Amino acid sequence: MSSTGPSVAKVLVKKYQLAKVVEESTKSRFEKIFVGVGHRRNGLYFVEDVYECPNIADNPVVYFKADPLCIYSVYSNAESTGREIVLLVHSHPAPPYPSRDDYEGMKYWALPWLIISSPTGEYKAWILEKGVLREVVVEGV
Repeated sequence: MSSTGPSVAKVLVKKYQLAKVVEESTKSRFEKIFVGVGHRRNGLYFVEDVYECPNIADNPVVYFKADPLCIYSVYSNAESTGREIVLLVHSHPAPPYPSRDDYEGMKYWALPWLIISSPTGEYKAWILEKGVLREVVVEGV
């Protein structure tokens, strides 16, 4: 699970939204989950809104499992406004690199995953493309 080659995608997210998810993640001892909604075009992921979903994992300190009703609600809202889910965000109590579970999840959610280190606030985004894990540029706008 290493990153190879140049970044092929870029996430554009409002600075205040990025700051909020980082702040919320660093204040919590549990893994936090957020979903970015917007549009994607030519490798650019435009995040217009960010929604938090409850972590319903049995051990939310080291794992995350998004509440499926929340994910459905976010998806339905996005679809009804002509948008889509373009970013998954969660925190780790470790450096911001995908875990084995994240890697497996990326096989089903083929879009950028922004991972925030809850101890430090450092973040990185990743995408799995054709079995290759690539880092994605995150830009606050």
